[in-house]
Amino acid sequence: MFRCIRLLVLIAILFRFNSLCAQVTITGRIISDETGDPVPNASVYINNTTIGANTDAQGNYNLSGIKPGIYEIIISHISFDKLIHRVEVRDQLLRISFRVIPAVKQMRNIVVMRPDLRKKWLATFKEYFLGQSQAAAKSKIKNEDDIFFEKGESPGSMIAFSEAPIIIENRELGYRIYFELQEFFYDQGNSRTYFFGFSRYEELDNKKSTHSKWERNRMRTYQGSTQHFYHSLLADKLEEEQFVIYLRRKADSAKKSISTNGGTIKVRLPGKNEKSGAPDLAITARVQDILFVSDSVPDKKLLRWKGELVVRYKKEPYEKKYLRNKGHTNGYLPNGVQSAIEMVETEVFLDPNGTLENPLAVQYTGFWSYERVANMLPIDYRPK
Repeated sequence: MFRCIRLLVLIAILFRFNSLCAQVTITGRIISDETGDPVPNASVYINNTTIGANTDAQGNYNLSGIKPGIYEIIISHISFDKLIHRVEVRDQLLRISFRVIPAVKQMRNIVVMRPDLRKKWLATFKEYFLGQSQAAAKSKIKNEDDIFFEKGESPGSMIAFSEAPIIIENRELGYRIYFELQEFFYDQGNSRTYFFGFSRYEELDNKKSTHSKWERNRMRTYQGSTQHFYHSLLADKLEEEQFVIYLRRKADSAKKSISTNGGTIKVRLPGKNEKSGAPDLAITARVQDILFVSDSVPDKKLLRWKGELVVRYKKEPYEKKYLRNKGHTNGYLPNGVQSAIEMVETEVFLDPNGTLENPLAVQYTGFWSYERVANMLPIDYRPK
């Protein structure tokens, strides 16, 4: 467990850039709240990006090349509680220093198991953590011995955790990922799995030949992904980027909404009413039907809708052929792919980087349900 403590000691605006496209540097110092001493070798990084550094002997850090946006700064050290600070970066050079609290060792009910059983649990973990895609097949966890398991409350369920960052080498996309797993839950009986954590990306190497291949694979992975969709949604370019969206509701609760003006259609889509033969009602949606400006924070956008948001990507995504060959995409559209997003919470903030502030506020089905760590790109990735 960790305490999410936001301790902002000092923010100094040093000077202002004139360019709105300026890249910003954040500097500062990490010190112990207990002793006031500097904390060397702490990992300081922007969550889910390639931007990170370790503190020097005096506890100083320097994060450069940051574009304006909203980010999470993660401060991580084995001897201290993890600290997460959300910051909005504008066109300013920032100095932010933090005080961290010594960690208290938490007792866990680790399952001691035979090697063959551990191998089985580890295979399940990798299937639902890395994924079942081509990128997952080419990814390897370098420190599997740091992953431990607990039994879940229901039969067939398990919890995985690691006190050290899980190190993943992704040979498909050319990244080394340091993933600080906060929670992983798998429930076979109820067909449920979820996980969340914090991640930092590094390039595997800078050879021109391999880097060109990785750039091509990254672009292919990006196209049709949730990241591509959210970027297109924020830019109001869904149609241009080959996305079509529908709001799907139960037919019996929406019969009075049927119209003949082309805005409402009955379609046969996989849904809760499929067994009874009743078609779900899919209403063509627009950006303004699902994306709103927050009343409390005008600069923030939030997602909100009732029912399921069905998203069709009209192009052929990179992973579709691999998943089809593995038998995972039977019944999908002959051209393109289809996914659905269900709101678990009433609404969720979508930041300017195209990242959900609470990833657990939504649930994906369809093609996007195969997006796992191996298919994720850093949020500072942009197609070239």
